[in-house]
Amino acid sequence: MSLADLLRSLAASGYDILYSSDLVPADLMVPESLHETDPLVRAREALAAYHLTLRGDGQKRYVVTRSAHVEPAPRAANTADDHLDEVAVFASRYVFEDQASTVQSSFGHDDLEQVPGAQGDVMRAIRTVPGLANNLSSRPYVRGAFLEDVLVRFDGIPMVDPFHFKNFQNLVSAFDPATVERMDVYTGGFPVKFGTRSAATFDIAPREVDSGYEHRVGANLLSYDASTAGRFDSWPVEWLATTRHSTQKIVLQPTRGDIGEPSYSDTLGRLRWQINPSLALIAGWLLLDDAVASSADDPGAEQAVAHDRDMYGWLAAEWSPGGSVHSRSSLAVASSERTLVGALNLPGAATGTLDERREISTVDLRTDWTYVQTGSLMWDFGAETTFETTDLSFARTESLNPVLAAGLDRPADVTLGDARSPRSVVLGTYASLRHHWRRFEIEAGLRGDFQDYRGLATHSQLSPRINVRFDPTPDWHLYGSGGHFRQAQRVDEWRSENNQTAPDPATQVVELIGGVAHDVSSATHWRVEVYYNRWLSVHPYLDNELNRLSLIPELGPDRVLITPRGGDSAGVELSLRQSIGTDWVAAGSYVFSRSTDDLGNQDVLRSWDQTHAFNAQITWKRGLSSASFVVGWHSGWPKTPMTYLPASDGVPAHLEIGSRNSARWGSYFSADVRLARTVPLKWGDVLLWADATNVTNRDNECCSSYGQVDSAGGLRPPATASWFPRVLNVGFEWRLRPRR
Repeated sequence: MSLADLLRSLAASGYDILYSSDLVPADLMVPESLHETDPLVRAREALAAYHLTLRGDGQKRYVVTRSAHVEPAPRAANTADDHLDEVAVFASRYVFEDQASTVQSSFGHDDLEQVPGAQGDVMRAIRTVPGLANNLSSRPYVRGAFLEDVLVRFDGIPMVDPFHFKNFQNLVSAFDPATVERMDVYTGGFPVKFGTRSAATFDIAPREVDSGYEHRVGANLLSYDASTAGRFDSWPVEWLATTRHSTQKIVLQPTRGDIGEPSYSDTLGRLRWQINPSLALIAGWLLLDDAVASSADDPGAEQAVAHDRDMYGWLAAEWSPGGSVHSRSSLAVASSERTLVGALNLPGAATGTLDERREISTVDLRTDWTYVQTGSLMWDFGAETTFETTDLSFARTESLNPVLAAGLDRPADVTLGDARSPRSVVLGTYASLRHHWRRFEIEAGLRGDFQDYRGLATHSQLSPRINVRFDPTPDWHLYGSGGHFRQAQRVDEWRSENNQTAPDPATQVVELIGGVAHDVSSATHWRVEVYYNRWLSVHPYLDNELNRLSLIPELGPDRVLITPRGGDSAGVELSLRQSIGTDWVAAGSYVFSRSTDDLGNQDVLRSWDQTHAFNAQITWKRGLSSASFVVGWHSGWPKTPMTYLPASDGVPAHLEIGSRNSARWGSYFSADVRLARTVPLKWGDVLLWADATNVTNRDNECCSSYGQVDSAGGLRPPATASWFPRVLNVGFEWRLRPRR
């Protein structure tokens, strides 16, 4: 095997290797005396024979350099120049994305640990990414799209809904920093291999240790956790295992709200066996469990008991038979059980009960291949199939005050029962090519997708996409992308509450993106990006117009079905990252955007539209101490105006509801702080940290609480509720690593 082929084979092990053909010419061969099976160790030993070494950046990316105090490595006979003729990049997951037209936001393991609130949830670390909109939830809206339009992948496996408290704003994700090595966030322009989700891709790489081990035990006011990661010295096997459980007094209640004492736990494991330099096998699993029991102190409040349990398991094989071919094939199974039982008791206004149960099983098979035909031409192709079965049950009994129902434009009796078991088989194939010239790069791809809903309907779609990039100078980058996304409805997205009997046609979105990025120096980077998304068709969706903090939104008297004919989302994003000396890093973004639904004779703002949004983060790190400060501000989210009209002239008090989303709440602002200090000990070290979210304790208005009646049975004026108050959290983490 040539040394260049050995470096290419590292892609199958999850490493990104950059090297010059001047340092590693094609005629350098791997010494025959090497018998090491671990690919990274084998590569280091082979390079050392030619006085070369691997220099890492801590994120499984390495650059081949000359070893210190040695003569230059042997060169090929036809290599005459001293400059770098070529730099080759081989990446296990992001071959195209690392160097081509798409621009993603990447967060390494150390980056994730620096963000306030992210110690227990890495999804909170991405709040500074332009185009993301969230307040309470850990699951963001992206560029005006819907929540289900976002793909979350862990270890290359699609995760349907990896969040805790699904019935209450998806408050916590399944991933903490101990689980994650790197997270790449794509908010547009992603290639066809990422599937059909049209809004964004969150690609999460599992935590890995290059050598040795790292054991952790931690505790804070919200949870207890433990983890271990490493690789054996005598066997070519890596491991990762984490477990986490919430404390008894987890603080997740919004202001003037009470969801009792929620609890959650999750367990994740992963084993990777490098059988030989070209083949690796992976086994992984993820278990989620959470429960919410609302407080019984106020008999007039919503009462609910919710329990969710999710299980994921997967097997994968990564094969690199030669330096130009890489593949990954996987089998994944998932099972989810969700139960929500509750009651609403607003005497004289609304009374009802709810019993909703969902059981979902999924089997997913996929294979992805990359062929590097030449140094400037690469092909991606693959196929996937998914089998999904569901058992859905929805039973609601509810009656509304006739005056309240008339004001909300709903019938007084909204009782509903529905039980269905939709099934689906989904097939998908894709192919794309990437060609690189000296300053120009293009990637063009096409997806074909087919859904069989087992006796209900069959649908098929074609989705073309193209990405381009032009680098007029090494510091300036112009890029653009266009695509026609077609996203079919999964059967787990079935609207039982709406008595859905047949699958919706696939949502169709045309996306256009253009941007410019500039690297002023190695310490300064900025970019400006413009996007426009046009929904040619949209799935109907349910929304609570007045109170979006309801524990049981299905019983909300303000529950409405929105049936858009289409929609639009457009915006301009500006972002900047600046390193200041060796200790400080500043990053920020500003977004101007607009997201609407086409509701027949008018365009109506979507409930998560935010015209202006600004985020900034300042991080300081020196030695064993670090601090970070994050501020976020955005325009108030749209609201439906509501006027309380007191009783007059024999007419009882009632509510007058205005046009949907024609007004706005007050602007949202939050300031978060994190402080951390590492204390070295004889056995490992201890990380002590404290963070606070919404340190100013600002009341960020979110929704209206309504429907209460007085002793005479008349409606009372509505009250205003807010998002999170100030939340303080402190914790420690003991880490044990081998001494070096």
